[in-house]
Amino acid sequence: MISDGYASTLKRLITFTQAKFISLADVVGYDVSYVNKWSNGTKLPSSRYVERINEEMGQYFAELITKQKKEAKFFKTFPISENTDDLGFEIGQYLCAAYRTTLNQNRVPKGKENRPSIQVVTGHHDTSAFLSDLLQKGIQSLESDGELLVLGEFCTLYKTGFWKYFEGLELQHRLTIRVGLDLDKIESNFDDLITVYRTLDNFLDIDFVFYDIQDTSNANLIILKGAFVVQYALDTQPRFKMCTYIFDESLVGDIYEKFSFNGAEKKPLMSTVSSLGLEELGYRTAFYATTKFFFYLTIGFEFLLPHEVFDHISETVSPEQAFAIQRLCVTWEEILNASE
Repeated sequence: MISDGYASTLKRLITFTQAKFISLADVVGYDVSYVNKWSNGTKLPSSRYVERINEEMGQYFAELITKQKKEAKFFKTFPISENTDDLGFEIGQYLCAAYRTTLNQNRVPKGKENRPSIQVVTGHHDTSAFLSDLLQKGIQSLESDGELLVLGEFCTLYKTGFWKYFEGLELQHRLTIRVGLDLDKIESNFDDLITVYRTLDNFLDIDFVFYDIQDTSNANLIILKGAFVVQYALDTQPRFKMCTYIFDESLVGDIYEKFSFNGAEKKPLMSTVSSLGLEELGYRTAFYATTKFFFYLTIGFEFLLPHEVFDHISETVSPEQAFAIQRLCVTWEEILNASE
């Protein structure tokens, strides 16, 4: 999506829809003076809230366009596909692209307009050291929750030593890693299953979300949202042998939009949940409300114990705890007798 700077793009949308500044200000919850400054280029929205602001303005502009029956003229005037199902969303994305363009223009130092925004690193040792340093510094410098897209296969990357690059991180904000998983490999190689367990257990403070490797476009990309993109190549070992590092903010944003996992067809195989209905006495009611078991647990353990062990525990705890343990024992028996 090609766009002009933020101010000119916003001004064109306001002019086209005949939107009132005061109405637009009310929609985004800002004083009208802010909207005036955004449209004349003297100020930009805060990067922390710009996505929300653009989304809300996009929906408002779309409502005006529909109300005025100017859809056909809009698609001829603006570089947005007429096949879209959500015009408001597309206008919001158009404003976001314009915002990134302005940021990029503002950050180019005088006399450095032709400074390269791409760096290439080759060689196993140099590439590995570069990636480790880049990920550590990039994640540690996050000022809010971060999202890392890894368009590659989890276990293959494990063999390269990739996941060791995350060791020692002191996370100040939540980090979500979205990565591909080859289910055929997991099924045929039990060691790969152990690899997944151990890695999840080593990084309990990171939220891993797994997708079928078939849905990850297999583009060999590592994308830290809003920060950088790395495209890598592996040899047959497998080891990293080359990577291309992209840090132009506009390019990073466009690549993220094209390769993110936001499509409805890309449903997670597994994702982190914060609660499984844990009661005060440690009984997970929601967890056991099923007849099929397909799960990973890396925080704590769930034990399936023989009667003798239950009886022994019940004799050494309070009556209230003993009742909960007996209830758990009976529930397990009922579920396991009927489960797959």
